[in-house]
Amino acid sequence: MQFAVLLPQFGPFARGADVGERLRAVATAADRLGYDVLWTAEHVIYPPAITTPYPYGARFPFAVDDPFLDVATTLAWVASCTGRVRLGSAVVVLPYHHPITLAKAVATLDVLSRGRVLLGVAGGWLREEFALLGIPFRERGARTDEAIALVRALWSEERVTFHGRWHDLADAAFFPKPIQRPGPPIWIGGGSPAALRRAGRLGDGWIAVPRPDVSALAADVATIRRHAEAAGRDPRTIGVAASGPADSVTALLDLVPALEHAGVTIVTVPALFWARSHAHALELMEEVAARAGLAART
Repeated sequence: MQFAVLLPQFGPFARGADVGERLRAVATAADRLGYDVLWTAEHVIYPPAITTPYPYGARFPFAVDDPFLDVATTLAWVASCTGRVRLGSAVVVLPYHHPITLAKAVATLDVLSRGRVLLGVAGGWLREEFALLGIPFRERGARTDEAIALVRALWSEERVTFHGRWHDLADAAFFPKPIQRPGPPIWIGGGSPAALRRAGRLGDGWIAVPRPDVSALAADVATIRRHAEAAGRDPRTIGVAASGPADSVTALLDLVPALEHAGVTIVTVPALFWARSHAHALELMEEVAARAGLAART
């Protein structure tokens, strides 16, 4: 079992001029303690008030004036002060990005970090954000699928020919290629039926959304595996990242056997959501690492 932790890249912990030092502290602690993945998340711009129903809880957990630092820039910052831990997004909202420029940013990060990128993507849910960015909300699923295919072609093909609904390339040159070949793993986020299908058909892994219990999580994993089998894929190759319904270190660690049985391969430790302060979040990271024996695995 691998363990991941969230970076203080969004919400109240991202406020203030010293956020770079808080990011560095969490990243270097994770690298030292034996964590496997650092997660970032993405929103780009908010309306004055969010009216789209939040799909993962009663309400959106952040204020619209809370900072949300850019994913690629944040991961480049922490890549420079770490040497082992993987650099992940949970998630990038793929329709918000031109896939060619995103592929370039991620390939560059993979080269500079010596092959440590894990790209998590999703189709998005915030209708008002799509409107502010000028992207049709109803096209988000189809745009996500096409972008995944194009990004993978750009990373893996010497000369890229691609004919899609929104993008058309003929014998295009795209360099550098990522260190990881044929490219960084692409994990799929989201809990809708479309997201679970996409994870099974296209994903190297699934980034789980909050579920009320482990049995609900296991049912989602089983659904993904059925879609993988229907697509002719080996479902055992698809990773799963989840934290489970836990509100403390003890509760999370007690859930690890059940999470593993459900198919989880990366346990995400939501220390920032449990913590009273940034210093407390670091203490919680230390506690998990010590009790789970993370340093002994590195």
